[in-house]
Amino acid sequence: MTKKITVKDLKNLKGKKQLTLILVKNKEEALAANQVGIEMIGTGASGKYNNPHDHASFEEVLNIRKAAPNAFMHYGAPDTLWPTLDEAKKLAFKMLEHDFDMFYCHRIEILKSLYEEGIPCLGHVGLIPQRTTWTGGFKAVGKNSDDALKVYEDCLRFQDAGAVAIEMECVPHQVASAISKKIDTTILSLGSGSGCDVQYLFACDILGTTTGHVPRHAKSYRNFSQEFKRLQEERVDAFQEFYNDVQEGIFPDDKNIVEIDEKELDTFLNNLEKKS
Repeated sequence: MTKKITVKDLKNLKGKKQLTLILVKNKEEALAANQVGIEMIGTGASGKYNNPHDHASFEEVLNIRKAAPNAFMHYGAPDTLWPTLDEAKKLAFKMLEHDFDMFYCHRIEILKSLYEEGIPCLGHVGLIPQRTTWTGGFKAVGKNSDDALKVYEDCLRFQDAGAVAIEMECVPHQVASAISKKIDTTILSLGSGSGCDVQYLFACDILGTTTGHVPRHAKSYRNFSQEFKRLQEERVDAFQEFYNDVQEGIFPDDKNIVEIDEKELDTFLNNLEKKS
């Protein structure tokens, strides 16, 4: 059984060992990650801008935590679930009560306040889906020297605010590697190369269930979409066979029904006749 890492372990392992992180959306994925020994797992509850690829229902989130007791788990929720600092604190404390280890927050001013409350937080730099209009859409960030320096400065701000770790999404690998060596905070690489401290992928990308655009950094190790399509075809065929059996009088047969003793049946029928 893999020993669950702590915030202190994250600090001690920086630069010594690359960890793995998978974002999951159901307990089956969490169970599989836990069985393999994936050190870190991420998950989150859906909000007003629900993304089916990386968000689960709140009830499923709690099931995910229970399914992977050995994983250092971070919880993330859209800002629409906590537009104010007080709501963010309320949600973060609630998740700590459910044994989550880290709270995702890309808003530095809120993250700093959560840190002062003793809540471990994960920051986010580079491509931030909620802020793509500021960086020109869904594309890599830091491809020129000025933008690369800004990514570094953002990391410093998160580090100064008390972030336990920083997700670095779609930043050139040379830039990400240099920044990771420069700062003390653990850097999670989502499409930012192997020079960071943690390699991060979404379960939907690993399993091949991503619909629409597949990110360049994603790697599929299985094709669950094809398998789901096959299972749906099998489902339709099974329902069709059931329907046909009913129409043809094949179902139910002797194996699917319950018998009554003939004497008891005669008594019942006589009593039934008297009731009518």
